[in-house]
Amino acid sequence: MSIKVIIVDDHQLFIDGLKSILSKALEIEIIGEANNGLDTLKLLENELQPDIILTDIRMPILDGIELTKTITRDYPKIKVLALSMFDQTPDVIEMLEAGAKGYVTKNVEKTELILAINTLIKGDYFFSDTIPKEVENWFNKEDTRIGDSQLTRREKEILQLIVKGRTSIEMANQLSLSKYTIDTHRKNIHKKLGIKSNTGLVNYALKNIH
Repeated sequence: MSIKVIIVDDHQLFIDGLKSILSKALEIEIIGEANNGLDTLKLLENELQPDIILTDIRMPILDGIELTKTITRDYPKIKVLALSMFDQTPDVIEMLEAGAKGYVTKNVEKTELILAINTLIKGDYFFSDTIPKEVENWFNKEDTRIGDSQLTRREKEILQLIVKGRTSIEMANQLSLSKYTIDTHRKNIHKKLGIKSNTGLVNYALKNIH
């Protein structure tokens, strides 16, 4: 089954370029396009059902942040991947707060973009390695806000790979995630468990993760 995608950007030339790139990926189907957030919502109101929306942030009429807030509220099954020229912390945080599940810059390589789309479909976050490290603080605050002290399925999976001595790069290759995403998960594991060293994590995993 193909991954259905809508592309949203106020530059038609950029949309055409993305369509050309993504149409060559067998698992991805472009089912719509729009030049602003309002036109995107009209597509959704007409019962177009994408799995992923790739959206720019700064657009006329209705920008990517407001679009993402509306999608998160009214169409929670649709995942939003921000695709922007800007990689500054405030832009990334605003999109995360709005409900985006990933953020990549427009100079992204084809393979990384396809990886990002597939990562979101699996239920994980994805960020380009150029995204500021301060974004990790958002994840830490979010964990505290929701009061979730338990490890997620993905975190347990990564913990088991730590036990096997895998590096972040090896984990990223094995799980089809970015190194940045792996590093973020690792830091969240340390924070949730209150364990600072990898040796401590290994000892914890051997006793508690089966």
